[in-house]
Amino acid sequence: MAAASQALAWALHSANARYATDYPAQVGPHMNNTDSGPFQDMIAAVSLRENERGTQVGSGWDPHWHQPTDLFATFSDADFRLGLNAAQTTLGALGKLAGAKRK
Repeated sequence: MAAASQALAWALHSANARYATDYPAQVGPHMNNTDSGPFQDMIAAVSLRENERGTQVGSGWDPHWHQPTDLFATFSDADFRLGLNAAQTTLGALGKLAGAKRK
């Protein structure tokens, strides 16, 4: 399913460029330590996240990852805009893949 997964990744990248307001998407070459691992040989699978898990999150780029400080109050409006951009990207891609027409 590598080709289908890559096509899905680029569909999400395209939707991000069109619909997301603040944070540009990047397509990376691997998907380690994700919940989609068991399914990646059965269906197209991608992992959307704010950092690359192995090199960035694992190296401490997100100081709140799996920490007691991972609380609502810890995060700023910019952090929540990242979540909004993920929703814009995902919903834009789903609409396009489902054949919805933009008016």
